[in-house]
Amino acid sequence: MFSVFKNINRFANKSKLLDGFAIFCARYFLYVLLIFLFAATVITGNWRMFIYPFFSGLFAAFVITKIIYLFYKEERPAELRSAKVLIPVPKNPSFPSRHAALLFGTSFYLFFYSVPLAILFVVCSCLVGVARVFCGVHWFHDILAGVLTGLLSALALAGLINYINP
Repeated sequence: MFSVFKNINRFANKSKLLDGFAIFCARYFLYVLLIFLFAATVITGNWRMFIYPFFSGLFAAFVITKIIYLFYKEERPAELRSAKVLIPVPKNPSFPSRHAALLFGTSFYLFFYSVPLAILFVVCSCLVGVARVFCGVHWFHDILAGVLTGLLSALALAGLINYINP
């Protein structure tokens, strides 16, 4: 996985345009996606389309990842001299990525409401994940673990909701 990180991060500081795009994706695109989802929810009037996916993402990011952090702490690639770091380095452990967990937890739960919207969110979530590797704050396997955490959260929440309200 180190070689994957190296192959993505090596393009940092080569182009101001590419760096700017990666920084935007790594730091701010998450908020753009959530605002977009909120707007889509307002337009459709289906508040469950925002509440359940967002709760799934929050559960993945702030419950499941916190539990993992208790048992496994991994340093970020920013600790390496060779890593090119473009954004402020978060203080929490690197594995799994909380950004990826939040976005993929939201994205995967969206499949229960709108497949095209969910696919768009998965693609954009991948972009955010790669951008965080590009910016030097995550290993690639942190992002993959965030994807899995988001998937587990979405499936668990869907199962719970189906159990409570069949």
